[in-house]
Amino acid sequence: MGKGKFVGRLRELAILDNALRTAGTGEAQFVVLSGDAGTGKTRLLEHFAARAEQAGARVLRSACIELGAEGLPLAPVTAVLRALVDDAGPESVTDLLPGAGALLRLLPELGVPSHGHDSQAHLFDLFGALLRRLGRDDVVVLAIDDLQWADRSTRELLGLLVRTLRASRVLIAAAYRSEDVGHGHPLRPFLAELELLPAVHRFEVGRFSRAETSELIEVVLGAAPSQSVLDQVFRRSGGNAFFARALASAPAGDAVPESLRDVLVHRIERLRPPADRVVRLAAIGGQHVSHALLAAVADIEEGDLLAAVRVAAKASVLRVDPRGYAFGHRLLREAVVDDLLPAERARLHLAYAEALGRTPDLVPQDRLAAQTAFHWYEAGKAAEALPALLRAASEAERIYAHAEQVQMLDRALRLPESVPVVDRLPLFEKAIAAATWGGEYFKALDLIDRALAETDRTREPAGTAMLFAHRGMIMHNLNRDGSLAAVGEALEILPRDRSVARARVLVLAGAVLAGQGRHEHAHELVEEAASIAGEHGAAELEANARVTLGRVLNQAGRYEEGMAALRSARELVAEDSDPLLLVRVHLNLAVAGRSLGDHEAVIDAARAGLGEDAAGVGRTLGMQLAACLGAALFAVGRWDEADEVCRRSIALDPAGVRGAPLHLQRAEIALARGADDRARSELSLARTLLDQPSQTPNLSVARLEAELALSDERVDDAREVVVASLRGDPGSAPPDVWPLLTTAARVDARITMRARMKPVPDPDATVADLVRSAVTRLPADTPLFSAFADQVAAELGEPTSWTRVAMAWDELGSAQPAAYARMRAAETALRSGDVATAGQLLCTAEKQALQLGAMPLLEEVRTLARSARIKLGRDADAPTSATALERIGLTERETEVLRLVTIGRSNRQIGEELFISPKTVSVHVTHLLEKLGVANRGEAAAAAHRLRLFNHEQGVEYSGRSPG
Repeated sequence: MGKGKFVGRLRELAILDNALRTAGTGEAQFVVLSGDAGTGKTRLLEHFAARAEQAGARVLRSACIELGAEGLPLAPVTAVLRALVDDAGPESVTDLLPGAGALLRLLPELGVPSHGHDSQAHLFDLFGALLRRLGRDDVVVLAIDDLQWADRSTRELLGLLVRTLRASRVLIAAAYRSEDVGHGHPLRPFLAELELLPAVHRFEVGRFSRAETSELIEVVLGAAPSQSVLDQVFRRSGGNAFFARALASAPAGDAVPESLRDVLVHRIERLRPPADRVVRLAAIGGQHVSHALLAAVADIEEGDLLAAVRVAAKASVLRVDPRGYAFGHRLLREAVVDDLLPAERARLHLAYAEALGRTPDLVPQDRLAAQTAFHWYEAGKAAEALPALLRAASEAERIYAHAEQVQMLDRALRLPESVPVVDRLPLFEKAIAAATWGGEYFKALDLIDRALAETDRTREPAGTAMLFAHRGMIMHNLNRDGSLAAVGEALEILPRDRSVARARVLVLAGAVLAGQGRHEHAHELVEEAASIAGEHGAAELEANARVTLGRVLNQAGRYEEGMAALRSARELVAEDSDPLLLVRVHLNLAVAGRSLGDHEAVIDAARAGLGEDAAGVGRTLGMQLAACLGAALFAVGRWDEADEVCRRSIALDPAGVRGAPLHLQRAEIALARGADDRARSELSLARTLLDQPSQTPNLSVARLEAELALSDERVDDAREVVVASLRGDPGSAPPDVWPLLTTAARVDARITMRARMKPVPDPDATVADLVRSAVTRLPADTPLFSAFADQVAAELGEPTSWTRVAMAWDELGSAQPAAYARMRAAETALRSGDVATAGQLLCTAEKQALQLGAMPLLEEVRTLARSARIKLGRDADAPTSATALERIGLTERETEVLRLVTIGRSNRQIGEELFISPKTVSVHVTHLLEKLGVANRGEAAAAAHRLRLFNHEQGVEYSGRSPG
């Protein structure tokens, strides 16, 4: 991956860090990293090694070296010895380990004489003894890269070390390239055997997510990438770090960068005929080709074909699976295709097209139209390509395969002189709509520009207006300027008739205006659209207009009217209607429920919308539904479910900025649990996706930044964040502004508290003034907004009862803010001397925080109770500590492991007590550290003790009563 900021790999680093901590307790560990070339194994290993050195470990770096069929003998051993000698001279080695002269004979430059009787077993024992001696002073990390080239002696040495070091402060971390370790490679059985041992851990270094790829590109370019650059780099690199760097650094264009092509094509050039020809033929077939199809076009004997494929697979060019053959990476295939002459490419595509025409069952029926169209198009046969492309586009539209539909229509539109002019605008409109639904916004903009360039607005005013309306929606979705100007252009061109074409444009224009806060104008447009659609009996268009009307009314704060419009839209939608329309209905019902604070209604609507997965909008509207669902689940205390919903949706690599709310929700969950580092990581990923020209500041980002600053006691930083956001006159919807105001009010309360402790002549009232000013512009006419308004007023010291605030949140089913409000109510009670009331409030707050797993809030509640000498007992029907720990996210087994960690047991001791292997204990420790949001065993024990999850001395569940 090269130098610069290290990106991602939190899970992998957690595994390595845990192994290092375990090694530090005297239990040697062996961790093996695998992954494809370019995924960043070497960079990860080096980053971890540097972190280990900073933590005080002695790091010995080495690598295996390729030399023929087997690697250079004992290359890691000689590298370690050479580093030790270079560092302090050969005497340092012999002083540390008398008898180490036999080892030093492995370094010919030292000229140590050989006695001719040193066996390999003796050398291995000496090297193990050397590592043990080094581990007496510091934890030793032996880092070995390129393990796929390890010779037999190195493998035997490692096997011996893993089995004999055991009670030593040594960690061996080795990495290998997985595509070089195919069937028959000697490393496979070696690792399979070692993996049975408790001290051995293996994991794969996967490819980067879209957000991580964006962060990597920012490191390379020094600035956040545009969404078009990110889309292209992520799609072509497949998340491979090396490829992403090369593509980001190269000039814009479709060709594989020269430096990258040289690396990729070198693999092909090493192949002998006919393997090289078969690979080129397979590349023309696509990323994956079946054996039957490849055999039909290869025109060579079956045995020769199989032999050629076997050679290509052994060279890691092709991968064999039950369905046929695939390239290890799409860029490898691209490089092979780019290396062909144009005439050669066309000839091979023609062979595929003709083979499919002769024998259609060479490919699955659902892929026939697309593959046939692809090969006729690439063969340059326009007459045959056009009908095939239109059939494939129609088939893709039927199953909501938006990306494929766009691709086929785009190719049809690019055919020279093939599509009659009169038919091109409808094709452009279909392609633009498909690209928008599929989240390919920049492709949609390109199609709009091309369509406008060849459309006469005087002859096609309605069609031209629709193109501008589409542009407005896409610019709005990208959160960029220009959406209102595009809609204005559309409305100026649009004929003032009562046609269906006008209604379609008005619906789209109204949706954009509503999103930009122009509610009255949007209301007029969609009301007219619904009326026109009703006149024409266009039920789906009318339903679409009423969905948009519901959205407009909700955004204008007219929630009951908005819900009525959405219900009427739902009644117009038939069971066999367009699933996209059903998704829109459910999404807007969820959004409306969010404003009302009806979390259960949001959950029901969002799940119903996500259930319409046939619509193919998982990466667009599905992201909004997932964000609504995650937020509602979080609000009602189902934090694990919320996190899982967001995680699954992020795994779909959402287009544009749509993934940002999901990362922000995961950050909020982590922050509430006290996992601040994870919260910062998720917030960083969200910022990366949002870092582009924006019309308004992102208030959710600002709020989480301020909350993290408060968590770190950086009150001035928190103040700076909220002041900047509030001075920007946030024009966002109330559901986004109110949470920021509650955080801002908390910041002001902290500033006020600090001023009381250390009086200043001119106390800062800026935050309070900005909050009060914003409150006057916001509605408080729903149960949710009313609860926010009460909390803000209470934070600012206005005459509002914190108990009333708690009850308001209780009615909404929101336990976390309710518990916080009870804690603040207890503070008020204590100031007035009402200890009994304070005790009742704190007991309830503790119960709620425990059930949620809200660790920072739980600590605040217990700290206040201790300062007031209030004992926090539990009711008979209150949850046990075990149940509470499950709500934190710990399983029963992880809870048992944590209990033993708190009393200082090692992995081996824990394994003996629980009758599980130390290796399994290590896995549990890694998981519980992550869930508790702490860095090591000591911090985990401290957190457990601080939160009184166990009795400090006996390791039993804490009952809330004094012992004895």
